[in-house]
Amino acid sequence: MGKILMLVLLPGLALWAADEMTVYDLLAPGTHSFDIVYDVSATTAGAAYFFNPIRGGSTVSKERVVDRASGKPLSFTIVDGKTAKASGGMDASTPDDAQFLRVALARPVPKGAETRIRIYKTYTDGASYSASAAGLVFERPLGIKRNVVILPKGYELTGSASPAIVSTDADGRVRLSFVNDRDDRLPVRITARRLP
Repeated sequence: MGKILMLVLLPGLALWAADEMTVYDLLAPGTHSFDIVYDVSATTAGAAYFFNPIRGGSTVSKERVVDRASGKPLSFTIVDGKTAKASGGMDASTPDDAQFLRVALARPVPKGAETRIRIYKTYTDGASYSASAAGLVFERPLGIKRNVVILPKGYELTGSASPAIVSTDADGRVRLSFVNDRDDRLPVRITARRLP
């Protein structure tokens, strides 16, 4: 079976990325936190860095980056938009106060090839994820094509504003898989309640 390659150019982002997929693993609602695993392939020939935007309003922690070909850790730093532009990784329209995880790739991306990486991080964002009287609400526009949201253990799905494939993991946790076939962000709003 052939490989499907998805090319995405994020606003203000000069580097092409392919094979993107993000998994949002929701922690307890009262923490307003969720673990993220982001798989992506850098495809810009000669690029020595990959820039991953840190969404405004989110506090990032527990960052870790791995080269998916070797399994080895990659070094990274958080930089602002001004620094990212100076290093050649962003176009001139990038706001100076934007924040990015700048990942040093194991080697520059070869011509006609790709460098696959995996980014781990935890976001805390009360505007996107919170407890509700009935259980929890996760509301976050998702920009890439493939996304998965995993509910905390002991919660059942009560609503999803966007179409999703719903399944149950081996440990009983509910998993929602989304495909964004739009030219903009997919408006995801999930509600769930704690099982009795």
